[in-house]
Amino acid sequence: MKVEIRQAVDSDRDIFIEYAVKLSNFNRNNHSNECTYDNYESVIHTIKQNAYETFNSRNDDTLILIAELEGTPVGYALGRIFEENEAADNGTGRMGLFDELFLEDAARGHGLGQRLLDETVNWMKDKGINRIKLHAYSWNDHAKKLYARNGFKEYAVSYETFI
Repeated sequence: MKVEIRQAVDSDRDIFIEYAVKLSNFNRNNHSNECTYDNYESVIHTIKQNAYETFNSRNDDTLILIAELEGTPVGYALGRIFEENEAADNGTGRMGLFDELFLEDAARGHGLGQRLLDETVNWMKDKGINRIKLHAYSWNDHAKKLYARNGFKEYAVSYETFI
C-alpha cells in the first residue's frame, strides 16, 4: 500500500476545506447531545470560511499536510507557529500548535496519524520551535494515546456544565 505525506499545494484548497468539515463532523458526532443545540449549518459555514482563510493566508508559520493512500487523499494535519500572549503565566514566546488532525476511517491504523505528527514536529524543530501545544477532547482516547506516546503531557483541563 503506497502511503504519502506531502505539503499541501494550491490545488488542495478544497480538500483542506472538506477535511476541516469532516473533522468537525467527527467531533460533533462524539460530543454529548447537550452540546448540539446550535444551528450546525451556521457552524459548518463558519468552519468552511475559516478553513478557506487559513489555506489562502498560509505562510512560513503554517504547515498543511495531506495524507494519501494509493494517491487518494485520506486526511490532513495543520500545524502553526505563533507568539504566545505576553501575559501567559505558563510561558511566552514563539511556540508550535499542532492544531488539527483528521483521517478517514479507512486510513486509520496505518500509522498515518503518527507520520503526520512526526512531520509536523520535525517542521517545527527546523523552525527553531522547542515547545508545542495541542488540544484533544477528553472523549478522544485514540488521539490522547497518540500524543502521550509522543511525550505530550496534560497541562490544562477545561470543565463545562449545562444549567
